[in-house]
Amino acid sequence: MLNLNSTLLQQVADTAIADASQHPRWITAIGRALVELDTNPYLERGELHGLIIGSPSGKLYSANGTCSCEAYNHGQACWHRAAARLVRRHDEAQEAAQRPPLAPLGERLAKARREMNELFA
Repeated sequence: MLNLNSTLLQQVADTAIADASQHPRWITAIGRALVELDTNPYLERGELHGLIIGSPSGKLYSANGTCSCEAYNHGQACWHRAAARLVRRHDEAQEAAQRPPLAPLGERLAKARREMNELFA
């Protein structure tokens, strides 16, 4: 299992669906990806923000922008790629939320000026 934060995943999916509003096949792929992410125990993170997917069809896929499935081979949206992108976006959002916030720009600039002055003093 991927151990995804369901609230964060839903936020990521909502954004993806809004971004795909003019592409019904992608909206369908995103919906299927959400179901698979919730129920399919044969999903693992792969290299380069990809997923290794044990598909309900019994086949194994690796997706991260490309896929070896029939839909991809015919230039169509597939839930495998949608799932990989949702997981990548989820992980990026989770990582960003864990970073400490940056100090305001004015404070950072003042600190950089002080450090530069000390270097050249």
